[in-house]
Amino acid sequence: MFSRSVRLRMTTWYCLTLAAVLAAVSLFWYVALSNNLLLHLDEGLQETARTAELGHVYEQQILVPEQACSILELYSYTQDWSASLQLRAPNGDVACQIMGDVTFNIPYSADARRQVRIGTPLFETLPTETIEARILTEPVFRDGRLAWIIQVGISVEQVNHTLDDLRTTSLFITPLVILLLSASGWLLAGRVLNPVVNITETAQRITAEKLNRRLPVSAHDDEFNRLSRTINSMLGRLEESFRRIRQFSGDASHELRTPLAIIKGETEVALRWAKSEEELRQTLESNLEEINIMERIVTDLLSLARSDAGEMRLNINEFSLSDLLQDIYMHARTLAERDKHEVHLHLLVDSEIRIHGDQIQVYRLLLNIVNNAIKYTPAGGAIDITMQLRHNNRALITISDNGVGIDEEHLPHIFERFYRVDASRNRDQGGTGLGLAIVKAIVAAHSGELTVTSSIGKGTTFAITLPLEGPQG
Repeated sequence: MFSRSVRLRMTTWYCLTLAAVLAAVSLFWYVALSNNLLLHLDEGLQETARTAELGHVYEQQILVPEQACSILELYSYTQDWSASLQLRAPNGDVACQIMGDVTFNIPYSADARRQVRIGTPLFETLPTETIEARILTEPVFRDGRLAWIIQVGISVEQVNHTLDDLRTTSLFITPLVILLLSASGWLLAGRVLNPVVNITETAQRITAEKLNRRLPVSAHDDEFNRLSRTINSMLGRLEESFRRIRQFSGDASHELRTPLAIIKGETEVALRWAKSEEELRQTLESNLEEINIMERIVTDLLSLARSDAGEMRLNINEFSLSDLLQDIYMHARTLAERDKHEVHLHLLVDSEIRIHGDQIQVYRLLLNIVNNAIKYTPAGGAIDITMQLRHNNRALITISDNGVGIDEEHLPHIFERFYRVDASRNRDQGGTGLGLAIVKAIVAAHSGELTVTSSIGKGTTFAITLPLEGPQG
């Protein structure tokens, strides 16, 4: 219905525009032809008046009016004038008349009298007793005095007939042309909108369960194909988002179901079999550990949800990044004592580095990466924390280890929520599977960059770049 509605509106506007254009063109040609025909009539009348004035009226001025009119009438026969000619005395009285192809009396209007008094000719179209005529009234002066008034008139019947034919033809042809072109416009609009119909029909078949379908795209690089490619790109992003949501929902359910199952099982056992206060205490302590795990998962999920919505709250202040790394270093040494890891801090800067940012969140992201480095590095390994200043006023922090490493196929996915590379990344080691996703969100909130390189058996290096002036925008 939408495509037909658009098609109808396009055709309607096309018809209205076409009708307006044809009406304007017809009016223009009608006016132009009317003026052109009258101009030719005026030129003929003027030529007749000039001939009569110069050839005979002026030469025969010494004759009495009757003689002048006779000679002028004889001259008109030799010239084959089609116009009628009339001579008037200065007082306006008719001296003589010479009839042309059509017999009629040439009127002497008030406008003509005014023009004669000021000595200028006048062209006008006036009705007579028999026809409508085009009339030229022109005064003839002799020694600065009005001697004669020449009036030349000719029927405009032929002009009117020509204009009537043009008007009739336009009134008949224009609607026919509009009708034919409107039909063509209707067909053309249908052909133009056909891709929209295909896009609509295909889009109606796409649902959340069928996001793998795509709109048809031809080889032509036109607006509809660009629209189809844009929608296909959007569908691809939606499909990926839905896939991640489904995966995320399944992983989150699994992560929360495990501690809930433990709590339920231990509680049921305690209710049935616990005999002493110590047994009940052990059960409660175990339950508390599982509750703490669930609390960390829910807290991390809430942080990520706020980050996705662009609502991660940062408490921006200026602080010493150098001192913060010293704190991370001291914390890492404490964590590394159990497995006898070596932790090294390299501050490759000439002075203290201060940065604008959320100190707690930056501490959290660095501590997450250091904890992972310690966790996945075999006993006796080494962790290196390095900071240097880049030329674009950005701090580069790298955290490297010589641990188990990450296979190349897993690197693009390690920042996804609950993504598991192998058995070394499970909840038995205390992780929620959300740490690196939170790290990525904190870096993004600070307008920073995060990269990772790794080799199996050789170790992993995380590189974090943070602008010293703080988050942009």
